[in-house]
Amino acid sequence: MKVKRFISVFLLAFVFLSIGFLVYKEFARKDNKTANSVVEIKTHNTSTPLEPVPAKDSVAKEISSTQQKAVMSVQQVPQTTKSKVIAYYFHGTYRCSTCQTIERYSREAIENYFSKELQDRRLEFKPLNVDEPENRHYIKDYQLFTKSLVITLYKGDKQIKWKDLTDVWIHVGDKEKFYKYVKEEIESLLKEIE
Repeated sequence: MKVKRFISVFLLAFVFLSIGFLVYKEFARKDNKTANSVVEIKTHNTSTPLEPVPAKDSVAKEISSTQQKAVMSVQQVPQTTKSKVIAYYFHGTYRCSTCQTIERYSREAIENYFSKELQDRRLEFKPLNVDEPENRHYIKDYQLFTKSLVITLYKGDKQIKWKDLTDVWIHVGDKEKFYKYVKEEIESLLKEIE
């Protein structure tokens, strides 16, 4: 009889701890959520830290020089003077049909509208699994809270700005609106390439 009671108490405690953990994660997620954050980085010289420059209609996020170096080394952006846009699709190991659709639509939109930019390497599409140890830092780097399409602008070997395209989740049910949204956002970054 005592064993049954012990197991019942143990299971009840486990359920309460699980619920508490989920509530904590949800509140932490809301605190870290940046719906349409764009990061701009301005450097004065090589000895000063990076300084955020507020972007239009967005919240600027500071990226320390240490974080910037970590992002650059792992992403292995080639040392070149060429500017480019990289569209990352961040996903986990477990992939629901909606997540797979978002990746497929993102790839199709990019390939349909930007074949020339892909060919001359001014634009790249990179799906990455953030559950893999070498990619986990992206969760913090880009403040990811779910599967995400993030576009980044590089000038030479420096990341200048990035934007999480959170509205892909809104438009996933309408392929035409999804394509248009991705196209417009990528075009806006491509216009900034010299």
